[in-house]
Formats: sequence, C-alpha cells, structure tokens
Amino acid sequence: KQWYQRRVRGCAGVLAAASSITYPAICAYASQNAEKEQQGLLQGILTGIRGLSNGFGPAVFGLLFYIFHVQLDESDTANQSAGQETAYTGISLPGGPFIFGALLAFLALLITLSLPEKAPKTKFEHRKKTDSEPSDVSDEGGGGSVGYHQSSHDLSPLLSSESST
Repeated sequence: KQWYQRRVRGCAGVLAAASSITYPAICAYASQNAEKEQQGLLQGILTGIRGLSNGFGPAVFGLLFYIFHVQLDESDTANQSAGQETAYTGISLPGGPFIFGALLAFLALLITLSLPEKAPKTKFEHRKKTDSEPSDVSDEGGGGSVGYHQSSHDLSPLLSSESST
C-alpha cells in the first residue's frame, strides 16, 4: 500500500471518532438551555431528528451518488478504461454529492449564526414562585418545591371533564 493511503485512513479514523461526540455534545448543550419541565420534550425531539437523519441521510446521498454518476465500484472504472460501456452514461460530476453536503453544512452555519444569543423567556420564567406564593407542584426526588407556581387553570388541558370538581 502507498504511504498516503495509510495516512488518509488514519485521518478518516480521527474524523470519525470526533464526529461520534457531536450528538452527546448537542444534547448536553441543549439541555443546559432548557427548562426542567422541557427536558423530556427536548431530548425526544433531538432523538427524533437523529433517527430521521440516520434513515434519510444514506438514502438521499445514495440517490445523489447515482444522479451525479459517482462510480464506487472499481470494476466500473476498469471497464471504462478498457472501452466497455457501463450503466453510467452522460456527464459525471464525482464531487457533486460532496458539494451538496458542503452547501448543507454552510446552510446549517447560517442558521446557527442567525439564532439569538439568549433564548427568549418561557412561560415558566414569567411565573417564577415568590416567597409569598404557595407552590402546587412538588419535587418528587428532593421533597421540596420546584419553584414554579401553577394554578388549576394551567393544567386544564390535562384534566378531563369527568375529573374536574
């Protein structure tokens, strides 16, 4: 093997290892910026997005490799050099899927830069408990108050008409 093939594989291994920490890092960052009551919703959304990406990503990029006539099989390259026709005809753009991926990464960067530095206040921050208000919500793990005041009006969508008194 050529010396550069080992280096390319080594660099690819380092990039693959570094990319495996992105999901836990995103989850940790997002959970630090979310309210206590929103943690489950947030983690569910992030897991759903990850699942969709893992499902649609290979399918979309497989289609792009086909559309841009990227030949992944070495026998196709050998057949073309021998003058034999392959299933791929027309203009080929081997870097097409990678250009598309770079454009998606650039779009993600633009979206990230457009986000506000500080998250807007949520409805829970507007109803923070004061010392004079009793709390209706108790913390099951700590035996104390969560620190948010909720009235029965706030829970009305959760109560059925049979259970209201």
